[in-house]
Amino acid sequence: MSHASIAPADLVALDKRHVKAAAEVLTRAFQDDPLLGHGFSDQSEMKRKAPSPLIEYMLSYCVRYGEVHASSANLEGVAGWLTSDSYPMTPWKVIRSVPLSVILSLGRGGVTGRMRKVGAYLDATHAHLAPFRHWFLQIVGVDPRFQGKGYAGRLLRPMLSRIDVEGLPCYVETLDEKNVRLYEHLGFELLEKSEIPETGLSIWTMLRQARSAVR
Repeated sequence: MSHASIAPADLVALDKRHVKAAAEVLTRAFQDDPLLGHGFSDQSEMKRKAPSPLIEYMLSYCVRYGEVHASSANLEGVAGWLTSDSYPMTPWKVIRSVPLSVILSLGRGGVTGRMRKVGAYLDATHAHLAPFRHWFLQIVGVDPRFQGKGYAGRLLRPMLSRIDVEGLPCYVETLDEKNVRLYEHLGFELLEKSEIPETGLSIWTMLRQARSAVR
């Protein structure tokens, strides 16, 4: 069910009007991401598609069924969140939330086929490791121009504090090992590292328990 997103203090709530601009930010942030690289036949193809239709797909879904926040109106960083009630994505919810042009663009580029097995593995891993109510940090990134300046923490901490008040854990997955330390710094603990079959990709899954001191 669609709902109005109310961002935590110091963050800006984004809606469908902002999806393309937010996706452009995240496309730049993920230009060397192993998962997006796997989704396209080569990196140059991915970089020509700006913004990435795969990122537009995820943000469109989060806008309707979760929340999307920016660090400020300047969109230095963007984060998309879902509750476990809205994940995994169902075909009906995708049709209701993702523009047809984005869905068709994924199909034309062959991305859908390459990502289907990866998505199924990620969904199965998620369901196995987090079979309880929780928040899911679906996607987060900072524009390369602003990386290394603390924007990731500024973007995530207010929402994590709100999740603490709700008394819920938060799940995240990353295919880039260098992100593990960032998430650990924010209170996440490693659940599992595994290999995604037939891809050469690794995934680190992490969980942050609600901090009882702020309940």
